Amino acid sequence: MMTRTYLLAAVCALLAGCSGDSGMTRLQQFVATADAGYRPPVKPVPKIPAPQIVTFNMHHFMDPFEPFAMRMPGRGPNPDSHLPKGPLQHYPLDALRMVGTLSIGHQLWALVTTPDRSIRRVTVGTYMGEHYGKIVRITPHKIHLVETVAGPTGWVKQPVTLDIK
Repeated sequence: MMTRTYLLAAVCALLAGCSGDSGMTRLQQFVATADAGYRPPVKPVPKIPAPQIVTFNMHHFMDPFEPFAMRMPGRGPNPDSHLPKGPLQHYPLDALRMVGTLSIGHQLWALVTTPDRSIRRVTVGTYMGEHYGKIVRITPHKIHLVETVAGPTGWVKQPVTLDIK
């Protein structure tokens, strides 16, 4: 029973020590007044100078979007870029279809359909496709062209055929 009494007295003493708020009020007072007049130093915002405006004149430089072979005129068979484009040169060659032939006298014409479903009559010497394709021969089942394409070292001529479908 004696141990219970001591234990009860110890708990009461501890509780009595926690109930005093004399230290707490001093702490609250300190926190409220500690930073009342303090202002941290602030550096002024640096002034950014206006950027220098530079105009880019590209007349003396190569166009980075132009194919490499077009930059080197004189290498290989250069196509005539000043030649006005015909109606069939606005389509890629794989979008055009040969659908038949037409004979007028001794001349053989080929019939070609475009993606917009129009039919065009072509003969030897007509240009087709986006790569300066020139018709060199027409047979009843094929159109033989020679395209001028940009290669890694210059312009290159390559034969292409368009079969009837």
